Amino acid sequence: MAFTEYKYNYNLAFREIGEQVVVTNNLGRTALYGELVFLGGYLGFVMEFAGIANGSAGRITILDENIEFTTSQVEATDTFTVGNTAYFEGGGSSAAGKIVDAATATTVPLGTIRGEQGTGGAQTHVTVRAFPPNNPGLVAKVDANYAAGVKVAKVVIDAATDYSTTGKAVSIPVGATIIDVWAISTALSSSGTAQVFNGSSAVHTAIAMAVDQAVARMAAGVDDTKLLVGADAITVKTHALGDAGIVFIEYI
Repeated sequence: MAFTEYKYNYNLAFREIGEQVVVTNNLGRTALYGELVFLGGYLGFVMEFAGIANGSAGRITILDENIEFTTSQVEATDTFTVGNTAYFEGGGSSAAGKIVDAATATTVPLGTIRGEQGTGGAQTHVTVRAFPPNNPGLVAKVDANYAAGVKVAKVVIDAATDYSTTGKAVSIPVGATIIDVWAISTALSSSGTAQVFNGSSAVHTAIAMAVDQAVARMAAGVDDTKLLVGADAITVKTHALGDAGIVFIEYI
């Protein structure tokens, strides 16, 4: 007698762990089971027991606010402080990605640091509570939730910090589209400006932030391909030390 197999519970164990998505591995090596990865615009842990071979598709568990995890995928020379934001630096063909203590042009915000092991400059593990879906600090799941309405990121620029070179990091979800930028000056600063950057590329021409209480709006874009938020860091750069104001970035 022949039996027909009905896989009504197929991979139930995987699904009990959390929401998952299928991604393609482009790291140039096999992504191992349990490895934290950033692939296809998603941030999560590899859930294929055999790993995901380079060029192949496989499942990862998407991080959310209910997930708190401890991992040794860290930059050992960094210093992790409880309460600060943890960032993820994607891996490549020679090494897995790692959690770092500061944002750069190639990192994505991961979650809040809840614990650390080792000492500053010689860290061994870090415990992270992931950001929730739709939290502006999360870069994890790209879906229709981000299109539910216009959102605004508020960036406070203080006169005591020079943001002209590296800029001030802004947490906007991957997959979002920037639609407008405006600023309110909070100090008198000759030649003061503010400008949003997507990685190393300017999103728009610089807007004035020179006269106390004056309001200025983005007038023209520079590179429309940079309106789409990807893995590159979004930052706000100023003209020089002393510039001060509140920059608002609208996105959907």
